Amino acid sequence: MKSGNELIQAVFAAIDASREEIIAFGRDIWRHPEPGYKEVRTSKAIEEKFRSLGLSPRAGIALTGVRADLDCGAPGPTLAILGEMDSLVIPSHSECDPATGAVHACGHNGILAGMFGAAAGLVRSGVAPELAGRLVFMACPAEECIDISWRKTLIDAGKVEMLGGKQAMIFEGAFDDVDLSFMLHGTTSKPPRGYGASYHNGFVMKRVVFTGKAAHAAGGPQNSRNALSAANLTLNALAFLRERDCCDGHARMHGIITSGGDVVNVIPDRVVLEYQLRNDDMEKIASMSADFDQAARGCASALGCGAEIATFCGYMPTKEDQDIGKVYAGVVNEFFDPDAKVRTDGFSAGSTDMGDVSTILPALHGYCPGFGGTAHGCDFFVADEDVAYVRNAKIAAAMAVRLLCDDAAVARPIAAKKASLMSVEDYKAFVRRIERG
Repeated sequence: MKSGNELIQAVFAAIDASREEIIAFGRDIWRHPEPGYKEVRTSKAIEEKFRSLGLSPRAGIALTGVRADLDCGAPGPTLAILGEMDSLVIPSHSECDPATGAVHACGHNGILAGMFGAAAGLVRSGVAPELAGRLVFMACPAEECIDISWRKTLIDAGKVEMLGGKQAMIFEGAFDDVDLSFMLHGTTSKPPRGYGASYHNGFVMKRVVFTGKAAHAAGGPQNSRNALSAANLTLNALAFLRERDCCDGHARMHGIITSGGDVVNVIPDRVVLEYQLRNDDMEKIASMSADFDQAARGCASALGCGAEIATFCGYMPTKEDQDIGKVYAGVVNEFFDPDAKVRTDGFSAGSTDMGDVSTILPALHGYCPGFGGTAHGCDFFVADEDVAYVRNAKIAAAMAVRLLCDDAAVARPIAAKKASLMSVEDYKAFVRRIERG
């Protein structure tokens, strides 16, 4: 039996032999961005890549998600390596899709290419018989929590159950047999920086429909109930609430008006506000949510308007598994950047549906460099394809070997922690309670 390092070197050689294919795939996904739950082309592309490796992927999970399994040579825990498929929408980006404004300004094309590259290395090197357990490669949709009104129509139609792709995949059972998981997200930091993992905020989404009475804006404003004024008053109330609810450094409260009226000479009778309320603890988020509802209803009532509030469970706070983090840091330092100070206990005010995965099983949301510009910005770009795509693949594949070699000696105690976390059924019930308020 080969040592873990010998297996890793075999995987690295297979990834190097697949380098051009991995980079071409990353470029292809970059050039064809698709927002969440619309990743039809992306889904087919990764499904075809899985089939080219001799795997038998299952598609259509949470509309566009894809899962492919690779059995190892002995029984053991199931490890899932995750990729993300969806894009943002930034019409001002020079490389966005001119028809939709979609662009991969968060680097999900790099995560997907890295996940495929890891699969290619683990399959083509032939190391699986010397590992224990099962490898799962999962392409996940809709991580970016955007298009809320449209996603609500999908939920109402029964096409998905949740706003976020990993959430929806959990609800559909895709994670039921998974024992531990990780993913490697792109970052704009340059090596030896850019490696690490951070705890993330959770959040809830708010959608408020303010209703009033339309009237001629000049000829009869006294006959109106201005829904836009109710929304504006609410925005001011929320600004004042930040003093109380956002004073701990982790809380965030931000949103947009998605519908502000139809024509300028009619006082609006319907205005829609979408907001995210973030914090590092669900109890804090629940308190922020109650304050938000009180402010919106009070401001609407003050102007004689109505406020219909829908609360959607956004993402759970991320719990980074420090034992998976040690494996990740060890791979980075040993094989790529010995000077990198890899922290896996930092904090990000942002959010990810990897938080929901980490609620039900040990998980890590790690980072890999290779991008430049501003994350979620109009100047975001792929700075180094070898790092963003190929190194990402190598880190992921090496982590998989370290976890599952030697009869999965490293993975087994990590996987055992799943029993102490929230069960899938309890998670579902918890999410529903949040949405009911």
